[in-house]
Amino acid sequence: MMLEAQRKKVIEIALKVQSEKLVPLTFGNFSVRDKETGYICITPSGMEYPSLMSEDVTVVDVNATIIDGKRKPSIETPMHCAVYRKRPDVNGIVHTHSVFATAWASCDEAIPVLTEELAALVGGSVECAPYKPMGSIELAETASEWLKDKYVVLLANHGVLAVGPDIDIAYANAVIVEEGARVAFYSKQIGVMKFIPDEECKRLRKWTIERYGQK
Repeated sequence: MMLEAQRKKVIEIALKVQSEKLVPLTFGNFSVRDKETGYICITPSGMEYPSLMSEDVTVVDVNATIIDGKRKPSIETPMHCAVYRKRPDVNGIVHTHSVFATAWASCDEAIPVLTEELAALVGGSVECAPYKPMGSIELAETASEWLKDKYVVLLANHGVLAVGPDIDIAYANAVIVEEGARVAFYSKQIGVMKFIPDEECKRLRKWTIERYGQK
């Protein structure tokens, strides 16, 4: 089977995302780009994640042409492909509908940086791209444009698009953004939010890249 390991990885992340309650039912979509071939392994449209087998994950090229697989790929395949075309540094994408982050997106508001974790992993506030219909080319182009060189962007009235040099980092970014959105929501109820300044966000991001984890 073509890219079997990458297809299995996509399913592994889909199940982790669902266990973290970052998506309900069959919503959300996840992909991995194979560094050698450039092909993209992406979840199928409308299938329950616990039922997925490797062959259910579709392989497409960067223009969304199906290369291998019997299933219809996610309706957000154009969005994944648009990001991969613009961002050679990205090899994993996680799109969630997590509750708190989506609430901020539904108010068309950026998530402010209140936690060091969000500053360290994302490097600044999480901006919100304008509303475009799900599955549309307009959404694909708008999301990839607003993502710029960052790792996360909100999609108005829709959810979160998180990316990374691999899908594990994209998943971690999605988790941390949801946690940051939850903290910001509760902080706003308690009192005046105290933001981490931009310069400190940049310093924490740089420190994390250079020193955090096992090198």
